[in-house]
Amino acid sequence: MKRNKAITIISIIAVLIILGAVFAFVSLDDGQLGIYDYIAYPKAIKQGLDLKGGIYAVYEATDSDKTNLSERLEGTAKSMQDLLYSKGYTEAVVVVQDGTRIRVEVPDVENTEQIFDLIGRPQSLEFKDSSDSVLLTGKDVDKVGVTTDENNEYAIALQFNDEGTKKFAQATTDNLNKTISIYIGGEKVMEPTVNSVISNGNAIITGSYTYDQAYNYAIQIQAGAFDVQLGLIESKTISPTLGEDALKNGLIAGAIGIAFIIVFLCVLYRMMGLAASLALILYIMTSLFFFAVFPWIQLTLSGIAGIIVSIGMAVDGNVVIFERIKDEFRSSQTKSLRSAVDDGFKKATSAIVDGNVTTLIGAIVIWIFGASTIKGFATTLFVGIILSMISSLVITRAILKCFLAFTDKMNEKSEEKCYNLNKIAAREDTVGGVDNEK
Repeated sequence: MKRNKAITIISIIAVLIILGAVFAFVSLDDGQLGIYDYIAYPKAIKQGLDLKGGIYAVYEATDSDKTNLSERLEGTAKSMQDLLYSKGYTEAVVVVQDGTRIRVEVPDVENTEQIFDLIGRPQSLEFKDSSDSVLLTGKDVDKVGVTTDENNEYAIALQFNDEGTKKFAQATTDNLNKTISIYIGGEKVMEPTVNSVISNGNAIITGSYTYDQAYNYAIQIQAGAFDVQLGLIESKTISPTLGEDALKNGLIAGAIGIAFIIVFLCVLYRMMGLAASLALILYIMTSLFFFAVFPWIQLTLSGIAGIIVSIGMAVDGNVVIFERIKDEFRSSQTKSLRSAVDDGFKKATSAIVDGNVTTLIGAIVIWIFGASTIKGFATTLFVGIILSMISSLVITRAILKCFLAFTDKMNEKSEEKCYNLNKIAAREDTVGGVDNEK
């Protein structure tokens, strides 16, 4: 690599690190900027109950029909869990209590009304024809959301389960060009006209809605799609279980730990360690940015554990590479430093990829089959591992190549000292004194 190109790459990386540090620590409000507000992106990372607290609410089944109540409660709890997860509350917990109640814990919300904004006010849902005959109920509905129609206007999307698909196909056949009324909690909320027979279980309700109107209707219908009618009997604010200073103390401890890692790398590997340290800083800033912008990441103790493991994997990848470079450089008296670097990266790549891929598989399995309380660990670990591979195999290599361009004018011994490398002294074959005398 030519020195001019190396200067350009190093300058870009330095600018990225400086900008990352500024945007990570500086928040600006409208009074300071005069244009818009900006919140430092680490502060935008959503936090779980154990770090920031939240709200819990207890609902009790109010159905007069107690048939298969426990099974229907389990189904309702799962629907609530999936709904909250889809809205970015990955650490929300929904459990059935005493066979008649559902407890919902949602982190990072401040009042009960916000829970109602997320899951609606659970109540009955019925689809009726003009003669007030019930065609479908909430148990026939699978998912509800906001979509757009062919005119690019907001509409309400309905997806029915298998039984509901059959019922809705028959209902639209019998009521073609007629209205089907939707009742929530016994009150009529809308009366859409059936324009065609719908047999695939997917329907949209149009009406030139704004997004907020369509969203509010979708929430109301979704609230009625639960298998059980529920009534709120208790709600309360939950304080952070780790204390208000837990995250701050954790960040301080993490910064101290990373500082020790950087010192260790620089002492043991010198300029190679400096390259790894710059890549590590860029990796940490990039990880925090992704954790802030990804809606399904919510930071908890398990999520922090995932971040720590991924940082360890990033450091480990660099150590593996540098040890391979040292081995390649020492093993041959004729191999140059630049050839040793190329061969070291080439031979370390397969080991790093294998180790990270197996970890990724583990994270995917945990995310699919694990409880919601450990999905945060799987998510942060997955994102962190992907970024750590890019950091060690791409960013570290680019920085190290730049450093080599700056040190190529040094004499051989001085350059070797910069990278803490040395050749193994060549052995001279000699004949023992006794044999020689013979």
